[in-house]
Amino acid sequence: MKQICLITFTAVLFAADPPAPFTGVITDTLCGRTHGMMKAASDEACVKMCVKGAGEYALFDGKNVIRLSDQKLPAKYAAQRVTVTGSYDEKARRIKVTSMEPAAAGQ
Repeated sequence: MKQICLITFTAVLFAADPPAPFTGVITDTLCGRTHGMMKAASDEACVKMCVKGAGEYALFDGKNVIRLSDQKLPAKYAAQRVTVTGSYDEKARRIKVTSMEPAAAGQ
């Protein structure tokens, strides 16, 4: 029985995508890469306002706007460059967030 459990656990562990770092700017799904909807507001204010509406927090990596599973943690990093650790869920087209921190200079 122990062997079956160990084999099953190992198979599940290796089948899951390992956490990976994703670096980019915290944005929202409404504005994406540019924040032109609220010209008088800062990018940070725009992101937060869009998320209060119909938008979701997302990561803009320079090419793609990728939705984030965690919708609370990104609030303190709105419009800032961060490194998100997590796995990309291709079916849901979002990053399953494990952790988030300010990106190191030069990243």
